[in-house]
Amino acid sequence: MKTSNLISELDAATLAVRNIHLDRLKAMGVTSHTIASLGAVQPPFGVVKADYIGGGIYQPGGDVPHIVQPIYDGDVLIDLIAWRTSDPRAWLWRTGAAWALNPNEIDANSWTQDPLTLHATPLDWLIAGAKGLCILNWEAPEIRRRLLRVKAINADPHIARQLRGALMKPAYFPEITAKEGLRNAA
Repeated sequence: MKTSNLISELDAATLAVRNIHLDRLKAMGVTSHTIASLGAVQPPFGVVKADYIGGGIYQPGGDVPHIVQPIYDGDVLIDLIAWRTSDPRAWLWRTGAAWALNPNEIDANSWTQDPLTLHATPLDWLIAGAKGLCILNWEAPEIRRRLLRVKAINADPHIARQLRGALMKPAYFPEITAKEGLRNAA
């Protein structure tokens, strides 16, 4: 899926936000300040009716409204995730490209002594002021590659166990064969 299509879907989802959606998120602990601060740099969220099509992927359509959040890597929109306020621990991807919500925080954090905070759900990330990181795909190789650059990580006990498990998985190494150089006889 092209980035321009993701942007169009995100734009449509942000236009679908109504006061009832804002009130629901506020009732769940997301502050107006967080929504406004996040909105100053990116669309904070949208609303879309989503259909699950398999493999953790959704497409717009259906009857059930979902919160939609954009996932950026650098300045590039790479994916959208959709989740329901009634079950914030279950999310769907639009393309499956995103491994974490707010991966840019890793780069900012790797230069400081401050611990990187991991959140269990996208809702928890919003409640925490859109700071820190939420891992969306625990099988992603980026976990090991990118999080090992961070000096310290804070997480609840369940997320800490998951992270330890993900970081301790054996690294994949390709089979390496050393070929001897050809020797030409003169």
